Amino acid sequence: MSRKYRLGQSREAQDMDHRDTYSRERAADSKRRQRTAERLETGIESHDAEALLRLPDATPWLHLPEATLIQRHSQWVDLELADGTTLCATLGGKLKGVHLVCGDRVRYVPMPQEATDAKRPQAQVVAVTPRRTLLKRGGSDDREPWQLICANADELWICAAVVDPPLRPGLLERAQVLALDAGLTFRVLITKRDRASLKDTLPELDPLREQGVAIHETSAMKGEGIEPLRLLLQNRVVVLVGHSGVGKSTLVNALLPNLGLKTGGLTRFGTGRQTTTAARWLPLDPETGAASGILVDTPGIRTLSVRGFDRALLGRVFPEFPAEVLEDPSGLDAEDEATLDRLQLDYPERLQSLQRLWQEMDTRNPNQNVWR
Repeated sequence: MSRKYRLGQSREAQDMDHRDTYSRERAADSKRRQRTAERLETGIESHDAEALLRLPDATPWLHLPEATLIQRHSQWVDLELADGTTLCATLGGKLKGVHLVCGDRVRYVPMPQEATDAKRPQAQVVAVTPRRTLLKRGGSDDREPWQLICANADELWICAAVVDPPLRPGLLERAQVLALDAGLTFRVLITKRDRASLKDTLPELDPLREQGVAIHETSAMKGEGIEPLRLLLQNRVVVLVGHSGVGKSTLVNALLPNLGLKTGGLTRFGTGRQTTTAARWLPLDPETGAASGILVDTPGIRTLSVRGFDRALLGRVFPEFPAEVLEDPSGLDAEDEATLDRLQLDYPERLQSLQRLWQEMDTRNPNQNVWR
């Protein structure tokens, strides 16, 4: 009697990796599995990861009024006009398949409506102007190669807490890759600094300090380090990212006290509670609008995937490694003392970080079937 498997349970790897496996199942048991397999195998060879980033030609629509997309919802978007007012808009048919993101500059057509329809969309977005910068991270698979974070930003600020949750250098290295790819200024914001002794110099950050990366230590609860950040926001569009629970919303409340954002803290499992559900465009001074600076608050992240990024960026994230190691570090043993002595690394753990990022940047999708 053959054993039955529920959807999601694995068989022998070699069997599951071959398409004939699906044909051997009974129709009643394999219909859903076959549909899933067909979706995974469709168009793998002809997949174009850059197609997601292309925008339709906006030239025919440049005579229309311009606005900034400040938040994306499931069926509509919120726009901010030049005078600081906001309106709700839908997406025109020309933008079918185009992934809009917070910070996009768009052209729109006003939609006439009666006074009773005040809650319905008031405009239709018909074009997106070319992006000056685009901050993105790697997607989960080949069907979604990129996850867009923000367009037309100037700086990326990564929040990392001293404790609760603990400081993770690997997240900072990934954020640095994203900033370099987008051409953004990169800064590290250390939150909850009052939770650690002043004698603790946070040696995990020494590799970034030696590279000249700007590191700002803050304590939003005590108001320490907030004013310098507010000055850095002037006339800039800054994207704020970080794990859930690191204190992003608390920091935003300190920078923009009129907002009063909800804060989540930690769960009983030590993980952060997510209070931000979508990227939001937050003017430093709502009365003066974009001229005074913009902070883009993003939802808490679990990880920052670097899948699909150019491996040449690793030379700028890990400048202490020679070119032959950066070309292919996978053959080195990160725990071998002789290897570490030969490389003369001040921070040996950086070799493992380099290997992880180098492997993840591989273009092959780890979630796909190996069989082609």
